[in-house]
Amino acid sequence: MYAVSGNTVTGRMEEEMDVSQYLEIFLDETNEHLQNLNTQILELESDPENMDNINEIFRAAHSLKGMAGTMGYKRMQNLTHDMENVFSEVRNGNIKVKPEMIDVLFQCLDALEEYKNNIQETSDEGTNDNENLIKALNDILNDGKTEEAPAAKEEAPTATAPAAESGADGGEKWNDIAFDDSQIRVIKEAMKQGKNVYGINVVVQESCILKAARAFLVFKAVEEKGEIIVSMPSAQDVEDEKFDKDFTLIVLSDYSLDDIIKSAESVSEIAQVTGAVLELEKTKNYHAEEEAIEPAEEKKEAVAEVKAAEQPKKEEKKPVAAAKAPEKKPANKPVVNRTCLLYTSPSPRDCS
Repeated sequence: MYAVSGNTVTGRMEEEMDVSQYLEIFLDETNEHLQNLNTQILELESDPENMDNINEIFRAAHSLKGMAGTMGYKRMQNLTHDMENVFSEVRNGNIKVKPEMIDVLFQCLDALEEYKNNIQETSDEGTNDNENLIKALNDILNDGKTEEAPAAKEEAPTATAPAAESGADGGEKWNDIAFDDSQIRVIKEAMKQGKNVYGINVVVQESCILKAARAFLVFKAVEEKGEIIVSMPSAQDVEDEKFDKDFTLIVLSDYSLDDIIKSAESVSEIAQVTGAVLELEKTKNYHAEEEAIEPAEEKKEAVAEVKAAEQPKKEEKKPVAAAKAPEKKPANKPVVNRTCLLYTSPSPRDCS
């Protein structure tokens, strides 16, 4: 019946297996996040000021948004995106949790559950846009907006701007990552504890349609053997497919470099994976950090020298004050002497 070559059939079968594998991971993760959301919202209902619950809801919505985006489930992505936006404002203190918000959140949970069930049954999320819930979430967002909210949004791209720079030659791109001070401290601490720190570069095949989906699987595979502490572009940009054909990871692991590379290579449609042990002194920000420290130390030394130079000047003033004091005493002595001379001068009786 198939008038195609064996390779083409094999390719189709492999693609079906890939989709099945990816869907399984997606559905498992979605179930976990929905259960977590249900628990956290119930707890938030009884304790609206609990920041642990608020942060957990934000993280779950953010994760669901990214996963839905990689799979191409736009309706699910839009709903979780607006949930994330609301809780971003709640975290910043711009919106208070109220009973009507809790009601909307439970309705969102029901809608997400419906999307998940549709995907599980048909691999498609369905056609329900849930516009009423989108509007309700945006009403909550608009009612609680403050003037500080736009400023907070503008800061986000600035944080990831340094990471956008990468080597154009396809070499050791992990050396082009501009680590911040906290990341450098984490890396140094991991090295002290004997952990391996690797730079990994992953290239996706040019023919790959869902690059973000493949990247997601690479993240999952690598995280089974280590901890990803930095990615370039940022994890958010990778989720939103804002990268060309490759991305770079910094991984802490007890496993060998070969194990990490094989984990990344196990994902389909990955063209190449390269890696090496990270040499911190070769990275972009490492030298800049040291050069920034040296001028500060020189300033301290200069201040110390100025203070030391000023101290003798203060001491020289004391002898001047002491020299003036003795001048007053000689002025009194002649008076005493003259008195004595008058007292001891010979009397008329002595002359006789």
